[in-house]
Parts: sequence; C-alpha cells; structure tokens
Amino acid sequence: MATKKTPYGYDLANGSIAVNTDEAEVIKRIFADRISGLSGVKIGSTLYAEHIEPFTESEKKAADRVYVILNDERYCGADDYPTIISEETFQAAKGSMNKKVFGKEQDTYTVLRKLSFCSECGRNMVHFSDQTKEVRWRCTKKGCINSKPRITDADFTGAVADILNKVIENPSKLNTGEKLTKYTPDKRIKQLEKEAAGLFNAVPIDNEKIKSKLLEIVTAKYDLCTYSRAPHITKELTEILKGYEPSQEINKELLTKTVEKITFDKDKRISVIFKNGKAITSK
Repeated sequence: MATKKTPYGYDLANGSIAVNTDEAEVIKRIFADRISGLSGVKIGSTLYAEHIEPFTESEKKAADRVYVILNDERYCGADDYPTIISEETFQAAKGSMNKKVFGKEQDTYTVLRKLSFCSECGRNMVHFSDQTKEVRWRCTKKGCINSKPRITDADFTGAVADILNKVIENPSKLNTGEKLTKYTPDKRIKQLEKEAAGLFNAVPIDNEKIKSKLLEIVTAKYDLCTYSRAPHITKELTEILKGYEPSQEINKELLTKTVEKITFDKDKRISVIFKNGKAITSK
C-alpha cells in the first residue's frame, strides 16, 4: 500500500488539503466511541474486524493508529487543516482517554486546564500533543494570536510551579496592599458638613434639623466607604500555604485552594491570579 502524505481523513487535491468524506466518517466514529468509553484497543480491534483500511494490518497496529488519531489536533482545525471534529469533541475524547491512562496526574492537568485562559480573547487554554509528539498549550479560539504561538508543556507548567513555589517560600508576595475599609470624602460630604456648621451657628439652634443633617452626613459617608475582603482572603491563603513545601510538580490541591485563574498573554507571559486578586507574572 502506498504511503499517504496527508493524515488519515485528508487528501491532497490540486495543491490543497481537503477532507476525505469516507475517512472523515471513520474519524468521527473513533472520537464518538472514545467519548462513549471504549478504549483505543477496543476501537482498533473493531475497525480491524470490519476490514476498514488502514486498520487491517494487525489489531495492535490498528489500536496504535487509533491513539495517533485521538491525539492529532489537526482534526479540529490545527495548522490550518479543514475541521472534521469540533474542539469540544477533541477535548472530550482526550480527557476521557487521559483520565483512564494517566489517572491521578491527569486530574492535576484537568484542574490546570480549567483555570487557564488566554488574556487576549478570554478563551480557555488547552494542552495537546502535536505531530511532533511534544505536548504544548494554546488558545482554543481560531485566529487568536495565542492559537499559533504555542508554549511547551514544560515551559507552561514550569512557570506556574515557579510562581507557586515563590509564594510558598515568601507568602508576603500575596499582599495586595488593599485596606480592609477605605473612605474618600467627596464634594457632597464637604457641602453637607458646611450646612451642618451653619445650623450649629444659627440662633436659635434647631435640634431636629441638626439631627437630620447629621444623619444625612453619616449616611452619605457610609455610602462612600468601601470594604475589601482581600486582607481576609490573603490571611487565609497564607495559612493554607503553610501546609506545603516547594516542589517541581504542580499540586492539584494547592491550585484548587489558592488560584482563581491562570492567564497567558501574547508575549507568552504566564500570570497566576490568586483568590485574593493578587496577580504574579512569570519573567
């Protein structure tokens, strides 16, 4: 059998990559079966038994082909390939597969992926294995500047781990500088205080008017007071961090307890935003 120059599911027609309709149906079936809970081995075995090319050489090689397909993001439009399946379908199948294969480690990746967003468009960041077999991260929105400039998994997770280690070693980095309460008078307060002074200087003194004006001043001042939970949350985070030691591995539990979200900008800078609003950016 001649070696095909394009991935299974595609043909090269007039210098352009086009979807092979028949093969695309098999691709969709593979992803649907994976999401439904079938293993790659089971899917490959079924395709082999049905004599579907190119899964006819052996059951083992059929299963190998299935796993290659399930990890190839080009099927959902990566590298400008025509879309055969949606991004959601790809991630659902990959998540189902990794949950079974990688167990507890995948749980950490699941948490990390849910927390990670592109700062340019707001969409989630995802990790995947491209045709070079290297795991990378990118934005899920096609056309976004971060859908092409991808970052390796080692760089992405390394930056997050480094930031977590820094706050574990020095919790004061989480200080936001916000005060528990803040009051800033405005022109209306000054006018009300001026009116109150006039009432006090009036003869005879009208006690009811003074009480009413003082109540008005107190109410206006209260409305200008702001309350921030950041100091309380910072204290809670500091207590949580005491239970952890610096590590090269990202701790799922630590992520869940302390991090609000993780962002990735166009300059490939990663920022970890903690639950008190403090953002720390990688260098």
